[in-house]
Amino acid sequence: GFAVRHRDEILALARNTESRERSEHPLQRIMDVEEAGDAEVIRTTGIHLLRRIGHALVDAYKGELETHYDEAGHFLRATWRREA
Repeated sequence: GFAVRHRDEILALARNTESRERSEHPLQRIMDVEEAGDAEVIRTTGIHLLRRIGHALVDAYKGELETHYDEAGHFLRATWRREA
């Protein structure tokens, strides 16, 4: 639904977030963006950038953000959803 129709805007927001984060933390980068059916999978070099992208999506487009860290807190899986 929404994410498919606004794909370019969402990816631009992710890239802008990466650019701001990289100015303070040069190793924080988007490594890959992969299309997976109705979803986009964004892989980053660190958990902080991914979390910031997720919060930027919520701030800009509302929706829900779910975050799941591994037991050690080194890896993060974040899922953002918005209906219609």
